[in-house]
Amino acid sequence: MPIMAVFLGSDLERSIYSPKFQRETAWILLALAAGEGFTGFAAGPVTSNIISRATLGLMTRGLGLELHLMLIDPLALFFILHLSSGIGLALLRRGVKWAPLYKVVIPMILILLFAIIIYMDALFFA
Repeated sequence: MPIMAVFLGSDLERSIYSPKFQRETAWILLALAAGEGFTGFAAGPVTSNIISRATLGLMTRGLGLELHLMLIDPLALFFILHLSSGIGLALLRRGVKWAPLYKVVIPMILILLFAIIIYMDALFFA
């Protein structure tokens, strides 16, 4: 039985600490980062005209800014998921076997970090 199954009560492939989960979050992060970059250029004062022409007027500067700001929270969520998954996987590979670390500590830190990011993002719109 894999070491993670003992701690998480499930098999390795279904846990947040699996290599498969790492790959999935990495691909989602790549897509979100590309979207963030594209919408950032669309919202820029100089580059917005280039993006607007390239998209035949569909991506205006205002829409680019709105999308750019909307992508912050999902990008932060998947970054934190990817980071905590990697840290947990690295600790498991090094033989750290304290179950509460994987069931309580890492998830609580994940939730706390995401709550801080949401709060800071909300301050921008206040």
